[in-house]
Amino acid sequence: MDVTTQTSEKQFKCPAAAKSWSIKILLMIIAIMLFQIPIFIVNELSSERMKRQNIVYEEISAAWGKKQLVSMFYTAEKEEFFVEASPKVLYRGIYQVPVYTAKVNIKATYLVPGDAVENRVIVYDIKAVEGCEVKIDGKAVDIKKKFNYFSFQLPSGKSRCDITLTLRGSGELRCGLNAATHEVNIKGDWDSPGFIGYTLPDTRTVTDKNFSAQWIGKAAGNGDSVGVEFCIPAGSYQQVERCISYATFFLIIFFFTLVTSELVTKVYVHPLQYIVASGAPVLFYLMMLAFSEKFGFTAGYISSAAVVVGMTAMYARLFIGRLLPAIVMGSVFAASYFFNFILLRMEDWALFFGTVTLAIILGVMMLLTGKINRNTNGN
Repeated sequence: MDVTTQTSEKQFKCPAAAKSWSIKILLMIIAIMLFQIPIFIVNELSSERMKRQNIVYEEISAAWGKKQLVSMFYTAEKEEFFVEASPKVLYRGIYQVPVYTAKVNIKATYLVPGDAVENRVIVYDIKAVEGCEVKIDGKAVDIKKKFNYFSFQLPSGKSRCDITLTLRGSGELRCGLNAATHEVNIKGDWDSPGFIGYTLPDTRTVTDKNFSAQWIGKAAGNGDSVGVEFCIPAGSYQQVERCISYATFFLIIFFFTLVTSELVTKVYVHPLQYIVASGAPVLFYLMMLAFSEKFGFTAGYISSAAVVVGMTAMYARLFIGRLLPAIVMGSVFAASYFFNFILLRMEDWALFFGTVTLAIILGVMMLLTGKINRNTNGN
């Protein structure tokens, strides 16, 4: 073998450290790909349980009362709605359904040219109406219950109707607008209302115990309505699915933290330890789903993150052999989960801050790995 061949073999000989890093990087890529399977399973499990929640909602609302829409058939000069709702939560196992009993008072002014006409109080789920009373100019009138409305005779000329309904419903309550001018007042004992319809209320007050809202306006389009939705803030399944959408991103951060710790501490970490340690952030999503069902999303997220951070910090203490690096690693993992939680609370800025954070992480990785291919002689 000549000198040129020996020099060539020496030049292209792969150091043991480079082989070790090549194996680790390959294993990390394989692990990220394989861990998509359990993450997918957890996501499907969350979707399945959310579908079950929707089924329970439909079953309870069918028995108690569906989403309600109350409106008048004949066009009035002016309509005033005064709604007082008493919502509560019904439970079936771990699932919750917001329902309500409401008293709806409608005051309407009519001008009927010619003969008397039929007017109707239209209710979406009429079987959930517990009582209906109609007065015209202060006198009670006969009403007839039909398929989805109560009918009564509206006299010729100008008159004032006073309609009182007591009904049950679930989810939301709307008032249909069918007058030249309207005023809608809704109040209830609920701390997280969602105001819905073709426009937002002109005034609103929401406290930790109750709410009130008022809409005042002129004629709306045919079929327009305004109202309130009784929301349950937890929304745990939707939050879990959003959190899972960031799973791959935070698994990469997890591996990056392990690599950084090995570079900084100069302690050799076996490839198997990379794989075992990465099981913790994958387990996090299943724990979060299970805990969220029992304690709500926020409590479930925090408790799951605390368990995973504690497990990984303890494991890091075992394979690094020093307490301080393990604490630092645990702090980095805790910060990543905190950042993930903040992203979940951001609707419009989540993509922006996620992208900026990814750019910062990539920049730090470039600084730490920029000289990884140099030996002690600087060649």
